[in-house]
Amino acid sequence: MTPIRLADLAYAIEAVVEERFSGRAFWVVAETSDIKNYPDRNYCFLTLVDRDSSSPGGRDTVAKLEAAIWRKNYSIIRAFEQATGVAFARNISLLLQVTVGFHAVYGMRLEIHQIDHSYTLGNLERERQAILDTLVRDHAELVWQEGGAYITANQLLPRPSVWQRIALIAAPGSDGWRDFRHELTNNPFGYQYQIDEYLTQIQGQGADRAICAQLDRIRESDVAYDAVVIVRGGGSQLDFGSFDTLRVGLAVAGFPVPVLTGIGHERNVSIADMLCHQSVKTPTKAAAFLIDHNRQFEEQCLRLFGRLIEASRQSIQHSRQRLTAETERFRFVTNDFLKQKQLDLVEKSVTLKHLDPANVLRRGYALIQRDGRIITKTSALAIGDSVQIQLADGITDATIR
Repeated sequence: MTPIRLADLAYAIEAVVEERFSGRAFWVVAETSDIKNYPDRNYCFLTLVDRDSSSPGGRDTVAKLEAAIWRKNYSIIRAFEQATGVAFARNISLLLQVTVGFHAVYGMRLEIHQIDHSYTLGNLERERQAILDTLVRDHAELVWQEGGAYITANQLLPRPSVWQRIALIAAPGSDGWRDFRHELTNNPFGYQYQIDEYLTQIQGQGADRAICAQLDRIRESDVAYDAVVIVRGGGSQLDFGSFDTLRVGLAVAGFPVPVLTGIGHERNVSIADMLCHQSVKTPTKAAAFLIDHNRQFEEQCLRLFGRLIEASRQSIQHSRQRLTAETERFRFVTNDFLKQKQLDLVEKSVTLKHLDPANVLRRGYALIQRDGRIITKTSALAIGDSVQIQLADGITDATIR
């Protein structure tokens, strides 16, 4: 056998590939791996992998090809991230339009021209729905459906009258952590909050485990928190996969303290958002929610205070009116009583005046005494007794005969 140069073989392969695949584009489903992205140069190298879903664990590789996104198509990465809210990273199943190329030096490589966003979104939705179905089926005491909506034990927890002690789960030094703390501590009403930080990884590989580990720490702390707030912020709206896992969904749905999420997304609602006590769009709005709740309580107290003041004023006014009426009645009754008693006194005075012995004597009566004692009966006298007779003008002695 006469050997040939490697280059000759490579050129032959290139000719075959060119003849077979030139001008043809294919839509293929593949999983991303080994991504080497160069945004400053506007190109990206990656490996596309096809795995056997029927194999144990569904991870056996059955095909693997190198691929590239060149400058002319590099914008499809940004378009994909904006449309799906998913970072262009490894282990994502994609529907791609590719062409086949072969180079004598670099070998066979697929060139990626388009990415079908709807395929990825559909996969994400199917995966999320499968997680929700699992939660409802296997953890019915924590997650159930009513009227098409998902209800959780965490959602039904009572809210405190005032949010005061907060457990904050956030990435250290992140925009979300900074925005939440700034909004809460600089509120215009001067409310004071106790914020205990449980800082951890919020996104990326293993972030869901890190979030659940912090929730476990909070549960085991025995601190009477009013709420747990999970925030994620910043300019990027990518990589919310850590909030769409079975592990995080179960932890949030059954957590014994109200969980609030403000994870900075504008489009899709994550599983954590659906199952937590209260979901808002951003960390700033999460802080505003806590402030508004406390403000409503204060306004309710002020309204009750106003009602108390008004009720007290009306009660005092009513009591004053009753006191005035009773005073007038007492004055009238007292005056009538005194007048009546005055008339009685006048009548008694006249009677006493008539009964005065001096007046009686002036009317011709006489008072007979013997030995200083007044005699009222003739049987008390005997002939020869000496008596004194008192008349209006004086006393004279007399002897009974």
